[in-house]
Amino acid sequence: MTRNHIPQTILTFVVGAGVGAVAALLLARKSGEELRDDITEVVHDGVNQAYATGKDLKRHAQRVVDMARDQVQDAVEAGEIAYNHAKKA
Repeated sequence: MTRNHIPQTILTFVVGAGVGAVAALLLARKSGEELRDDITEVVHDGVNQAYATGKDLKRHAQRVVDMARDQVQDAVEAGEIAYNHAKKA
């Protein structure tokens, strides 16, 4: 699995888990009030998990951006050094 597919895979898993949980709740034999409470709890948990996953993805993306910025800065500095050496020659 490439890094480009990780967010899509996570989203697919979360949606699938949510659909499975709701289907299980709907097929269970419970009173209407118990069922509504269970659905509310599952949705709330799903939202919290999606929020946490989003925060994790944001942190990961920031690390990647920081690494890329450092590499670009290193390349610029190396280019300046090479230019100055070539200019003196």
